[in-house]
Amino acid sequence: MKYRSHWSDYISAEDSEGLKNRPFEELASLVRKAKKKSKGKKKSEPSKKSQETKSEPSDEQLFLEAMKGVQPLSDRTETDYEIPEVETKDVQAKREADDLRRGIEELKAVIQGHRPLPIEKIPEYMDGPSFNMDKGLVRKLRRGHFAIQAYCDLHGFRAEEALQVMDGFIADAIMTNRRAVAFIHGRGKSSPGKPVLKGLVKDFLNRGRFRHYILAYSSAPAWDGGPGVTYVLIRKRPVKKKKKR
Repeated sequence: MKYRSHWSDYISAEDSEGLKNRPFEELASLVRKAKKKSKGKKKSEPSKKSQETKSEPSDEQLFLEAMKGVQPLSDRTETDYEIPEVETKDVQAKREADDLRRGIEELKAVIQGHRPLPIEKIPEYMDGPSFNMDKGLVRKLRRGHFAIQAYCDLHGFRAEEALQVMDGFIADAIMTNRRAVAFIHGRGKSSPGKPVLKGLVKDFLNRGRFRHYILAYSSAPAWDGGPGVTYVLIRKRPVKKKKKR
């Protein structure tokens, strides 16, 4: 066998006799026929996307389906709502006259002794402290909603002695876990000027060394001494004064 340029030249004449039986010779024609059949099926059968789009209802159909059985409100009018009444001058004048009449009746009841005057309306009334004061808590305190656990009577003490007594009284209340106490200082009617002891109590509660322990203080209700007694609520832990922004 001689060398030739084409690969078939390597096959001898004897070997070529064995290649007469070629089973894959018609394979190309079979592949072409299969392709033609598949193209025909694609044209005749609709695609999955077209089937899905045909099966999906439109927005109008969905809306009509959702609104089935809904009845229109044919009997509703534009004025089917309540119009607020406007207070006329006559109605306003009548309301003000009624308020004035009730106020006069309450004042008469207080003067005649049928009703006690609210302690906060008396000029001698005081409350505090001036910072971090809870008005709701002070209101409860002056109405006697807290049971007083200890009283400190300051009658008969001079100013310096009274300050020492008050300091020791509050220190003892903090150590013994007392939360509601009271100072009895009187109204100072016999003093030539302003009430001395009452002023000392107020200054001690606002500026004394235990001021950060004072949660609230208020004049006592009329049945427990009125402005001659000061109720005090004490904190468990001291609170620092908030800085003004």
